[in-house]
Amino acid sequence: MQNYSIITVGSSVFFECMKEQKSEYNLQNLKNFKEVKEILKTPLIDIYVFLFFIDDLEKLDLKELKKIKYPKIFFSKKSDNFKTIKKDNVLSSFLVLPINYQDLEKIIKLVILKFKFLFQSKLEIGKYQIDKNERTISFGKKSVKLTERELDIILYLSGKKEGASKQEIMKDIWAHGEEIDSHTYETHLYRLRQKIQSKLKDKTFISVEDGKYSIT
Repeated sequence: MQNYSIITVGSSVFFECMKEQKSEYNLQNLKNFKEVKEILKTPLIDIYVFLFFIDDLEKLDLKELKKIKYPKIFFSKKSDNFKTIKKDNVLSSFLVLPINYQDLEKIIKLVILKFKFLFQSKLEIGKYQIDKNERTISFGKKSVKLTERELDIILYLSGKKEGASKQEIMKDIWAHGEEIDSHTYETHLYRLRQKIQSKLKDKTFISVEDGKYSIT
C-alpha cells in the first residue's frame, strides 16, 4: 500500500498545526532548502507532497526545485512572490495565506491524484491514448504529435471536470514571466484543435461553454 508523506519546508508553526489535526499523512518538517536536497538523495518509498513556505525561506534553489518530481504546493502572503518560481513549476499549486486546514486537505488530495495521473507514461483520456514520452495522442491507428505545451493543455483540462476559463489556463500553464497574452493562448489552442480535427476527425475534443474550456 502506498504511503503519503507531507513535508513542510520553512514553517514549523504550520507543521505543528497539522499535527494537531491528526492528519492521515506522515508528517515531517524541514527548516531550509538544503535539508530538502539532502532528503532527496535517498530513495523515497512514499509519495511526498512538499509544502514550501517561501516567506520563511532565505533562498530557494530554483534549479534544484525544478528537479523535484513530487507534488509541490507553495505558500506566501503575497501572490507576487510566486512569479519567479511559476515558470518551472507548471501544475504546482500556489496558495496565498491564510488558508484553513479543510481547504488545504482537499488541495493535497487533488495534487496526489494529479501526481499519480501525470507521472504515468501512457494514459487514457476518453477514447484516446496519450503517450507522454512520445508526446502523442492517438485513437486506433491514427496518431497526432503534440508540442509540450499542447500536451500540458490536454493534461490540465483532463483534470478539470467542470472546465477552466481562459484566464485559469493562462495562469496555471503559462508562467507570469513568459509574457503570455490572449493572442498567444488562442494560437496554441487553435493549432491544437486543428490537429485533433484534421488527423483524428474530432471537432469537439475541446469544447467551450459559458467561457469554460473542457475535454469531452
